[in-house]
Amino acid sequence: MKTYTKRCLLILMSLCMLVSLAGCSATKGQRYKSYIKSLMAANYLGVTDEYVRTTGATPDEADAMYLQNVTRLADNLTSYYGFEISNDEELAPMMVEIAKKIYGKANYKVEKVYQDNNIYYVDVTISPINILNQTDADVKAYIEQFNQRVESGEFENYTKEEYENEFAGGIIDILSAAIDNIEYCEPETVSVRIIETEDSFYIGDEDFCALDMLVIATSDSEPDVASATDSAMDQEVPADETAEDPE
Repeated sequence: MKTYTKRCLLILMSLCMLVSLAGCSATKGQRYKSYIKSLMAANYLGVTDEYVRTTGATPDEADAMYLQNVTRLADNLTSYYGFEISNDEELAPMMVEIAKKIYGKANYKVEKVYQDNNIYYVDVTISPINILNQTDADVKAYIEQFNQRVESGEFENYTKEEYENEFAGGIIDILSAAIDNIEYCEPETVSVRIIETEDSFYIGDEDFCALDMLVIATSDSEPDVASATDSAMDQEVPADETAEDPE
């Protein structure tokens, strides 16, 4: 069992890194705030209209970016909880839908724009989603109960895939139940640097990853999923800063 880590895929920024300055009457501060707002909304809320308008991406490209992001979260969660459902036609889509709902609770505010040594920055304050710690006690209780079921021989005639799906279904139920009453950690602020070229601007991969890493809090502890797996193997389950806002 591995501790949950947020893996930021830099390809998320590759579709439309450069935003043209041409034909835009807004001030620099307004343009930069609008861009960051649209980037966050497209990646985490699936609201892509402003991102399309701001960057020139096509709707299909923006939708693909969002789907890639929620699929990444779904994959990270399945890895964290130690099960494999990528080939399951029912559970895999359910996990992606849960990832969409979790990201839909993203709590952030794009705040001031300021200039320091001729470099523009945008402050983004994020209250990290705390669902991993919020559900930790329920997950551990579920694992303990699941181990008892294993020890009682309930899964003796299960294939490995059936066993994995049974275990995954309980974790999915716990996460799903927590979404409507999701909890947050204390807010943190990231200063994102705007990289300007002669006729365009963008933010770097490192800054995007800094934002992404804060959207969901990592866990304080990890559930002992290995114990459930070990119990199953014992039963031989068959393998089948400084300047003022320039606005």
